[in-house]
Amino acid sequence: MKKTSLLVLSAFMLFVSSNLFAQVVEEKEDNTIFNSFYDDHKQEKARKPFVYPYVRKADVVWRQRVWRLIDFREKMNQPFYYPIDPDEDAQGRMNLFSVIDRALKDGTIVCYEDDEFKTEADYQKILSGLGHYERMESEVQDPDGEIIMVEDSTFVAMNPMDIKSLRIKEDWYVDKQRSVRDVRILGFCFVYTRPSDDGSSSTTPLFWIRYNDPAVRNLLANADMYNPKNDVQQISYDDVFVKRLFTSYVTRTTNTQNRSISQYLTGLDALFQSDEIEEEIFNREQDMWEY
Repeated sequence: MKKTSLLVLSAFMLFVSSNLFAQVVEEKEDNTIFNSFYDDHKQEKARKPFVYPYVRKADVVWRQRVWRLIDFREKMNQPFYYPIDPDEDAQGRMNLFSVIDRALKDGTIVCYEDDEFKTEADYQKILSGLGHYERMESEVQDPDGEIIMVEDSTFVAMNPMDIKSLRIKEDWYVDKQRSVRDVRILGFCFVYTRPSDDGSSSTTPLFWIRYNDPAVRNLLANADMYNPKNDVQQISYDDVFVKRLFTSYVTRTTNTQNRSISQYLTGLDALFQSDEIEEEIFNREQDMWEY
């Protein structure tokens, strides 16, 4: 009798558990859209930007200000440029200019006229003045009834695809308290490549963003960037700047006449000068030690 009761009870429990499992599976299949072999639609907390170590002015024994250029067309820097159209990206990623553009339009962050970060710039006014004229030919019928070609010019507004480089202002320094050479990015500026009818182009710096602004740091920390090494491990634009996951070259450093390299050197000579500045900064840390 006891064996029969146990068998009946076991069968009942098995029936109930199977129904509950089936209900859970049905609800999950009905309410979840899968684009992977696991559920990746969980709500994530807002990420916090990297906190730099505190540095006292008395501990800085050497400092050099450097301006760099990041070319988005270089292979390592292409994640800054793509996707060109963020609305068509299935992973919800945005290129760096689109991230900053939306934040400026929403009023979340502000931009500045120059790299001194003293005067705020009117972003809408900047956008309205960007673009170029394209020549167009159209067929027009003259008073005699003949078809003639007439040239006209049409204004084309700025295309985000024409943002192909980024300027960076940063300070390299030696901290005697930690016995390290380190760097702090102060700000960055997008460079607009303006096309022309003859196939040439000119570059125009748009505005400066103060990197150590808390609103900017939070924005970059929560903006995903494509990780070419691992799709699971997401990286943010803040990670890219902190970990120096980009390639660049020096365009200017502090000097007597406050000139950029392009003002006194061109071609290979300018590249050699840029490499020389890089090597000088690298050697600062090596010269701290005695072997």
